[in-house]
Amino acid sequence: MWREWTNYLPDLKTFVYMAFAFVIPLMVTFINMKLHKLGDPSWKKKDGAKNYKNKGR
Repeated sequence: MWREWTNYLPDLKTFVYMAFAFVIPLMVTFINMKLHKLGDPSWKKKDGAKNYKNKGR
């Protein structure tokens, strides 16, 4: 019975490639966020509540 179930599963190489397809874009995103945090000019960075000025209200 176990052999019947394992015949439907993809091989190990497919699982490794799926993991790479998830991990590599995730790493690129984190590196990009880190570079933006270090290299963006001060006017482009968000300072939380400082950017939201109360416009006469």
